[in-house]
Amino acid sequence: MRTKPGRAVLALTILFLLVNGRSCAACDVSQGPPVTMPKDDATANVVVRAYLAAVAARDSDVARALSTPSYHRRFHGWLNDPINTWADVKVSKVGRPISDTYGPGGYRQVQRVHVDVEIRRCSEEPPDDDRHYPYSFLVGRQSDDAPWRILEFGGAG
Repeated sequence: MRTKPGRAVLALTILFLLVNGRSCAACDVSQGPPVTMPKDDATANVVVRAYLAAVAARDSDVARALSTPSYHRRFHGWLNDPINTWADVKVSKVGRPISDTYGPGGYRQVQRVHVDVEIRRCSEEPPDDDRHYPYSFLVGRQSDDAPWRILEFGGAG
């Protein structure tokens, strides 16, 4: 039996909406109030805390401003952008910055900031186990008077 192309497209569209509609329903949250940009002389851990607040509030302008261009392209330029895929973000701890030697992009001063974050992603049901994730952010700046910016993000390491 042959189906008409229009029916196949309609069926695929309905299937797409059913699958994606369910995973996006958890993300049906409104944008929070704008996040205040930290001052240029803010410490690295203050910048990380502000960045996470911006992601939680869906404030893409502040998230972009606190990120290096390469970091922003990698983590906010794809379908898994935290602003679109993290339904709920709760920061329980932001550690003191620790000096680091890895400086991608020629950043001369680099610090690693460890955070404990509770994240619920849009595509997952609330799990039965602990949703706390230890992450670390690598932040860098070019000089003593330059602002800290997010360079990298990943599992605590």
